[in-house]
Amino acid sequence: MSASNFLSKLRRATPQVVNCFRGAQLYHRQRVASDVYPPELIVLFTWLGAKQKYAYKYANCWTQRGHDVLHITTTVRDLLFPKTGAEVTASRVVDFLDKYDKSVIIHGLSVGSYLTQRVLLQARDATFRVTHQMFDSFTTCSGIEAGVENAVNPRYRDIAKKSVKLYTKCADLSSINEAQRFALTTPCPAPIMFIHSLADKVAPYSEVVPIIDAATKVCPVRLHIIPAEENVPHVTIMKCLGEEKYMGMLYDFIEEYREPGVMGCTSEVKSSSPGRAESPNIAALS
Repeated sequence: MSASNFLSKLRRATPQVVNCFRGAQLYHRQRVASDVYPPELIVLFTWLGAKQKYAYKYANCWTQRGHDVLHITTTVRDLLFPKTGAEVTASRVVDFLDKYDKSVIIHGLSVGSYLTQRVLLQARDATFRVTHQMFDSFTTCSGIEAGVENAVNPRYRDIAKKSVKLYTKCADLSSINEAQRFALTTPCPAPIMFIHSLADKVAPYSEVVPIIDAATKVCPVRLHIIPAEENVPHVTIMKCLGEEKYMGMLYDFIEEYREPGVMGCTSEVKSSSPGRAESPNIAALS
């Protein structure tokens, strides 16, 4: 059976999904041809209020390649009331991962990167191990006003901008600021990949540069930056690149920093297509 036919057959399969706790679902891996499965659990953090059908597309990219996937939805409550939202969600994620007893690969999308930082911050004394971090359209709190304004329908931009200004003025942002400081001062030392479009108006690349600079001080960093002239909007990189090129890019990164002797992805379900514009450090792009 050819690789393309095999992948088509896998896409028609539906992975088993189990509700774990508020905002979390576990997608069980699908059977792969070799019966040799990658050892890591993928923890997928999606954007604010991501619909199930979109979360499924990203989760399915991993399950059809033999990974179990813990999908964490970033909710409005996580952001607006972080003490009872994001911090509680992060604690539940940490407890789950400690009990699951597998190495972890993180795949964060958009504002899911904030929730990821809360998990990493609260997991400093945990027993599970993060082997890789991958962030697509990393979104920081420093650009929240412009981000929200550009994310909503133009007819609602004025009210959205006023609402965010009121929120940032009156709300308790200590939890969000703590996560930001963590990413800037003591980030997780696991190898990290940033995937970003220079045409992203919701999460401008300039807001992510300090996060990248901080990461380069403690771990290997790979960048995949899409030029502005390609007009790739926020969180549409996989759609624009295509699943095979996108996942091939992620797997190339995973394999590069996989420990010797650890079984990786099988050739039947891995794309090895190169990315468009990669650099090992920020210097080449700043």
